[in-house]
Amino acid sequence: MQPIPSVVEDPSFAFSFPTPDPLRPPVIQFTDVSFGYKPGQILFPKLNFSFDMETRIALVGANGQGKSTVLGLICDDLKPRSGYIFRNSRVRIGKFSQHHVDQMPLDKSPLEFLQSDYPGHDTQTYREMLGRYGISGDMVFQKNFSLSGGQKSRVAFAHIGMRNPHIIILDEPTNHLDIETVDVLSQALNDFEGGIILVSHNERLISLVCDEIWIVSNGSVIPSRGDFDAYKKKLLAALFQ
Repeated sequence: MQPIPSVVEDPSFAFSFPTPDPLRPPVIQFTDVSFGYKPGQILFPKLNFSFDMETRIALVGANGQGKSTVLGLICDDLKPRSGYIFRNSRVRIGKFSQHHVDQMPLDKSPLEFLQSDYPGHDTQTYREMLGRYGISGDMVFQKNFSLSGGQKSRVAFAHIGMRNPHIIILDEPTNHLDIETVDVLSQALNDFEGGIILVSHNERLISLVCDEIWIVSNGSVIPSRGDFDAYKKKLLAALFQ
């Protein structure tokens, strides 16, 4: 049996997402979109909204209200029952979710992972992209199974970076990140010149990155007036009525 390599210590780092080419708005638009996982059981009867490269939205709502479903429709992972979803033919979407971290090929290194999913670049290109997220030196050759949760998350961010996305979708991105890394991610997202759609329970990330709160509740997606603190107060008031 081969010995399990020790976890490589983190170097100091700063994140940096690539700058995409501009797209005219709307980049993605929902028109009278309905969706249900089973016929006759419609979760969302009519969704109407749009996103562009200036979007900085946090989708919030109680568990089970369909936040991940909305993300699936945006990413074209789910198909609407009716209505129409317009996507700019050139749009590139980068999505981060815990699923992507958990499904990362453990028998490959970060370098091999990027090479297999984005072939055709020289080794330096992959190493530079990984380096944007603090995966550098010998860590690029370390098998993914030996990386910490936070390091795997950073490899997933590098994987998104290779797409050079116009829209970045983040579904609970801070599960394995410490406070320092959350701040580094926040700064990178603020510097990013594309759209951001965020689902997170991390109040700090939402407050630092998003300028709109959209509430997913009772089959609708409704822009909320006020900031995240106002939304929390509204929830608490509803609980103690």
